[in-house]
Amino acid sequence: MKIAITGSSGLARAIADVMYDAEFTHFRIGEHVGYDFDVFINLAHQEYAQVDLLDEWVTAWWDRPNCMIVNISSRAAFPNISKGYMYAAQKAALNHSADNYTFNSECRCRITTLNLGLLESELPSLSYLEVARILRLLIILPSHIEVPAMTLQHRFPYSIVQQAKADEKRHNIH
Repeated sequence: MKIAITGSSGLARAIADVMYDAEFTHFRIGEHVGYDFDVFINLAHQEYAQVDLLDEWVTAWWDRPNCMIVNISSRAAFPNISKGYMYAAQKAALNHSADNYTFNSECRCRITTLNLGLLESELPSLSYLEVARILRLLIILPSHIEVPAMTLQHRFPYSIVQQAKADEKRHNIH
């Protein structure tokens, strides 16, 4: 399996480690790598670039049912969750665009969007390895199964985590 992934973050490295039998190509947003892959992981966040990359890869893979695009989004994309307004808007745009392709077009490649909660934090969060293992399961599903979206988060009450993040931010400012 050949996988293209944007970025080289801790999550990207964990995904590469878990997908041990895959050939990975890491690239930066804005670099052209061709489309001779089986999976594209749209991970690196840079304003609205993920939306543009989704459109680019869907166009290239429109009639390729054995190909899969995985968008790494955020729980912040949902209303009334994040105080990072621009980040939330950018992730919401990615989710909306993916939903439009999945539900309103005849695109044949699979598209999955993972909305991730807090990762690798001292607060209750998921590890990169946990996310990578779930992503592997999604990628190896039979090609007739599509999971359009999935939210992954620690089960600890989100409102308490958000309050702890706000308290920590206030503490660091003073």
